[in-house]
Amino acid sequence: MERRGCGLGCIIAGLGLMLMLCLAPYLISSIYSIATTMLQVPGKANWLWGDWLNTVFGQDALVYMLFAEGPICCVGAVGLLIIILGIVMLISGLGQDEEDDSEEEYDSQSRW
Repeated sequence: MERRGCGLGCIIAGLGLMLMLCLAPYLISSIYSIATTMLQVPGKANWLWGDWLNTVFGQDALVYMLFAEGPICCVGAVGLLIIILGIVMLISGLGQDEEDDSEEEYDSQSRW
């Protein structure tokens, strides 16, 4: 079996890393909200990411919306890329199994 490099594995790992980076603020905010609710901290459970963005960017609605909704848009785009990549791999791999088996049988018979 030949080593084909990291091509497909590197692409999928890179897309997964991009998903994780885009979802990290929302994950941290959700964990914070759940923890404050479970520990019954007085006051309402805040959305940490939104509160932090509001303190950094103030009343600038455009910048706030880019940083608040931008990561979710990126997650959707990367998720769509992963789905398309999976479909392309599925379609390209459908006819390959039969050909690969016959080539391996031929190679093993030709060696003897």
